[in-house]
Amino acid sequence: MQKIKIGIIIGSIRENSQSGRIGDYVAELLHQMSDGIEPMIFSLRDIELPFWTEDKWKADSEMSAFWKPHSQALKACHGFVVIAPEWAGMAPPHLKNFLLMCDKGELAHKPAQLIAVSTGMGGAYPIAELRMSGYKNNFLWWLPDHVILRQVAGLFASEKPTELDTALTDRLLYGLAFLVETAKVVAPVREKLQNITLYKNGM
Repeated sequence: MQKIKIGIIIGSIRENSQSGRIGDYVAELLHQMSDGIEPMIFSLRDIELPFWTEDKWKADSEMSAFWKPHSQALKACHGFVVIAPEWAGMAPPHLKNFLLMCDKGELAHKPAQLIAVSTGMGGAYPIAELRMSGYKNNFLWWLPDHVILRQVAGLFASEKPTELDTALTDRLLYGLAFLVETAKVVAPVREKLQNITLYKNGM
């Protein structure tokens, strides 16, 4: 049986970021859920994307050549976890830039679990921002449930899990289970109906 590949998109470019730590934790949870799940990390710090320009639309451009292997890796995924840090009350510009780059069906009609990360008591604004516009031309399918990890530096950090750690882990597992099962059942629907050549832009 084919493994279900779940891409974990880490939206921070900071070294030793909390988003990266949470991404690793999510990958560990997916491994624990089933041997049939293969997490794939897409760290924006490591990818070092150029800012989008119209050169992305030119097949022979340097930007298209740079993006091609990342595009192929994303297309192989059945679903995604998107980890969005909150910077000054916003989703980081490089995460929005990444979503702009995904205009060749890499994310199209694939389920995604949205996780916001805040070092303080924020985290709601990136959720609202990405739900409002982060899917339009890439057709990423946000699941209705999301998770906000506030005061994240203190989460999943102690040798013995706190009550909050346990509660949030259970919430993450709940959402990840929905993500994996949705990814399984929507794949044949996507293969049957998807036509991003004819309808390449959301309305």
